[in-house]
Amino acid sequence: MKTMPMASALRVTMSPSEAADIIQLADRATLAGVELPSRLPEMLAQLSLCSGEVRRKQSAKRAEREYVKQIEADRRDRERYFMVGEHFSVIATRADYADVTSDPDSRVWVDVAFQGFLSKPIPDQCEIRREVWLVRVVQLLDRSAKASVGVDCTETSDDSEIRQVADRLIEAWKARPLPSVFGDNYECAP
Repeated sequence: MKTMPMASALRVTMSPSEAADIIQLADRATLAGVELPSRLPEMLAQLSLCSGEVRRKQSAKRAEREYVKQIEADRRDRERYFMVGEHFSVIATRADYADVTSDPDSRVWVDVAFQGFLSKPIPDQCEIRREVWLVRVVQLLDRSAKASVGVDCTETSDDSEIRQVADRLIEAWKARPLPSVFGDNYECAP
């Protein structure tokens, strides 16, 4: 508790527990038959009201801090980052995903939650996977440049599948035919 004398009043700063102690002391005095001044009940009511308000504000701040911590923990549980070799970065994000392409040979995975925000319906024929990992692999070319290797979804939410999908995407990317520098119709002279 802090007290500061002013010109015509006394300024008192106290914690909610100190205010509760004063209120409890006044209640015990009343029970013991001590006659209290007429202004004291009003002062005690103000102390109780202000003490409750301080406790509510403290509780709200504590809840806000816990909420931020929970969001960060959820984010950590839903994201994975790692490197494959020196040149491939893997980013995996866990959520519900839908394959929105009609081509059976290619897949375009969209987060179901974001699809709802875009106000575009998910096609009826699409495949939806719940609580799975979307695995995105990029090749690191230099400090600022990246080349997309591929994106695919796991079958389940098992963490070990992330590495399998990443390895499969990298192997498919390495096995792709390289584009010809001279075009398809170029023939070497004998």
